[in-house]
Amino acid sequence: MKLLNKIYSLIIIVGVFYHYALAEKLPFSVGERLEYSAKFNFIPAGKAFLTVVSIDTINSLPTYHVRYEAQTGPIADKIYKIRDNIDSWLDEKEFFTHQQTKNIREGKYRFTSHTQIMYDHSIAIVNKDTIPIQSRLYDPYSLFYYFRTLVLIPEETIDLTVFDNKSLTEFQMIITSKEQVSVPAGTFDCMVVRPFREGKTLLKNEGDMTIWFSNDIHKIPVQIILKIKYGTMIMKLKTFNL
Repeated sequence: MKLLNKIYSLIIIVGVFYHYALAEKLPFSVGERLEYSAKFNFIPAGKAFLTVVSIDTINSLPTYHVRYEAQTGPIADKIYKIRDNIDSWLDEKEFFTHQQTKNIREGKYRFTSHTQIMYDHSIAIVNKDTIPIQSRLYDPYSLFYYFRTLVLIPEETIDLTVFDNKSLTEFQMIITSKEQVSVPAGTFDCMVVRPFREGKTLLKNEGDMTIWFSNDIHKIPVQIILKIKYGTMIMKLKTFNL
């Protein structure tokens, strides 16, 4: 019994050090919260947040729980009210998606979904619908984190399959250029990443996104242009807690 207790204690210690070492290697960790000023169709509208919420277990695997939030302020609410909340659970090592929940409120548009991706059964379950899959999938919001784990090289392309609103889309992400960007949080040298799919949009019935990642060890998404249901959301980094 004493030997079993020692082995159990050793497993716990190894697990703690594993998570600590992994966090040390990543440009982000649990508790990180990025706040953005947001414009909708180029009109100051409110704010948005990207948060690393926790490390959870999904399908018996450790995952990073990350959250995207967007909301308009009191004035913009009267014109076009936005309350978007999207939670994704990403593989702890390779950052593909295991689970996602969406609660979208944009004007009169309403959309709620729960997605469970079961790679061992080659299926994704969205609400009550089952979709066959053949590869690891990323959701558009997981890209904010996945690309922070990569070495971004100008003109390099990366092949991905994104899963959004029951649709599978194969596309490429292209690191297009280096640019200096000024946002409320300061001025940053950035790498610019854009999706490419032979002229077609990345997010079905919605649009595309462009992300400016800071060219430093944190690779913060400093600026994001995200096309949503009825227009364009421009997010500029305002404050950050790493």
